[in-house]
Amino acid sequence: MAKLDKYKLIIFDCDGTLVDSESISNKLIADMMNEQGLTMTEEQSLKLFKGTHFQLILDYLFERVRDFDASSFEKSFRRRCAHEFEEDLREIRGASEFISSLSLDFCIASNGPRSKMESSLESTQLIKWFNEDRIFSAYDIDKFKPEPDLFLYACKSCGHLPEETLVIEDTVPGIQAAIKAKMKVWGIYHPGVNDEIKDFQIPLFKNYYEIKI
Repeated sequence: MAKLDKYKLIIFDCDGTLVDSESISNKLIADMMNEQGLTMTEEQSLKLFKGTHFQLILDYLFERVRDFDASSFEKSFRRRCAHEFEEDLREIRGASEFISSLSLDFCIASNGPRSKMESSLESTQLIKWFNEDRIFSAYDIDKFKPEPDLFLYACKSCGHLPEETLVIEDTVPGIQAAIKAKMKVWGIYHPGVNDEIKDFQIPLFKNYYEIKI
């Protein structure tokens, strides 16, 4: 059984870890790729872009679409994504109860923009658990997972050491970042969606009810 008593800080990822957003986001990416004349399914989008920096999506389009307007595409994606989240976004099962039961420090650190995280947390009512100084975006420091900088920055900002920090993630880049940061990491596993994280020898949970505190 996984134990929390040896940690002083938990760093949560956001998409796919606290909020069930990956299918929504990647369906939208696939739809917008098709609108640009590129054939893509949601499954292909998940495989290519899950957990990555948005610039990689733009780079993919730059290489394949003539006269691609990155600024317009990103603005449209953010606007449409916010609307979809407001309508359909849900928390990962048990997230609220898990967070409310914690007696240790915690924060959130994501490759996504701060505004996107705040919108996701507000839509799922998880925002009440995260003060502004406990929300960390890779855009704030211009360092993105799988590099360890974001987790190290969040850890230091919260006043803790890497060896006493636990990361909860759902993507390969996030898990790799935690390992590079010398932090322990647990995975939120979505069968058929992020099967690749089973290659890492880490504890896996399908939802927060499975984690025994």
